[in-house]
Amino acid sequence: MNDHALTVAQAAEVLGVSERTVWRYLRAGRLAGETTGPPGAQRTLIPAEAVDGLRTARGGADDAALRAERDRLAADLAAARAERDALARRVALLQRSLTRPRAGVGARAAGWALVALSRFPAARSPLPR
Repeated sequence: MNDHALTVAQAAEVLGVSERTVWRYLRAGRLAGETTGPPGAQRTLIPAEAVDGLRTARGGADDAALRAERDRLAADLAAARAERDALARRVALLQRSLTRPRAGVGARAAGWALVALSRFPAARSPLPR
């Protein structure tokens, strides 16, 4: 190849993708590349024109603007997750307070039951004598 060739790592940086994605592009034929060198010391070189062509085909969007949008969305996602976690903690606290036995509830219920039973005549009492 000529002097205007990029390595996979360089192509990934120019395209703003991972090296793994560049390998996928090579396998899919979206990028042309040539592997040179003896086994164990091989390098895959990609023509700079092919990388520029793919970058243009992808929309040629400004990388800085895309990164800024990605960072903004990541910050929004982090804020939403923090809000979700805070709400989950509040719900758990409310559930614990509702399921916690209250002091004296059992004693009051037993007292009410005795009062109710005492109002029935002995003949109508459902309790055995």
